[in-house]
Amino acid sequence: MENHPTTSEQDSDFHFADQLILDDSGTRAFYKNLLQGLIHKNNNTLGVIQGFATLISMEEGLNEEMTENIEHMRHSITHASELAKIILTAGGCANIEPEPADLSVMLPYLEQSSKSICEKLGATLQMNQASPLPPVLVDNGRFQELVRELIKNAAEATVESGQGEVVIDILPPGSISAAENQRVDIFVRNTCKDIGADKLKKVFDPFFTTKINSHYGLGLTTAGVLAGQMKMRLGMRSSEGTTTAWLSVATAPAQ
Repeated sequence: MENHPTTSEQDSDFHFADQLILDDSGTRAFYKNLLQGLIHKNNNTLGVIQGFATLISMEEGLNEEMTENIEHMRHSITHASELAKIILTAGGCANIEPEPADLSVMLPYLEQSSKSICEKLGATLQMNQASPLPPVLVDNGRFQELVRELIKNAAEATVESGQGEVVIDILPPGSISAAENQRVDIFVRNTCKDIGADKLKKVFDPFFTTKINSHYGLGLTTAGVLAGQMKMRLGMRSSEGTTTAWLSVATAPAQ
């Protein structure tokens, strides 16, 4: 396993997404409703465009160029619809219902889905899981979505660097964070060219990306917002050819 940071080092090496922790104020609720309404109206408009594209495609005598243009329209509609869903989550509109979760039950499914993500991108996945691990307090579905975003980000970066392996370490309370803090620490790391200090400070900013291909630039923003909604702490470090995401998760209260 990697030589992970001690508690005293966590604020010196890592850039954390603390600025994405959302409050429960009336102002926050207003903007959440505004964003949800905007996306709803946008989806209605996309539906109308999709309907007209379908009607046009049914016309007789369409030439190849017109058919191709209609397919471009449909692709753009799909693209815009996918982006709208991501924007809702990145904007803090996801419904979060934390409850105690048994990691021994959850992790096999998460490992399988993460391996599938890596395989599609041309990377491999290694999961190092300490035992035993205590139950954690998370929204199961959103927690897995968050970790998959970190896996996807790591896999894309390591493949672009010419490497191809993503490693996850899952450690119990007391291994990294102080035992009395009752946190399970998850590290997702990959080999790639170092992200400069200036860029590292921007990795959680919306639409910022260090990738060379076309990306939304919302993966780490979404992960950071979901982490904040579930009372987790998410940080990123890039040094000596390795980029590491650190997710600190609260354990569930004893019942």
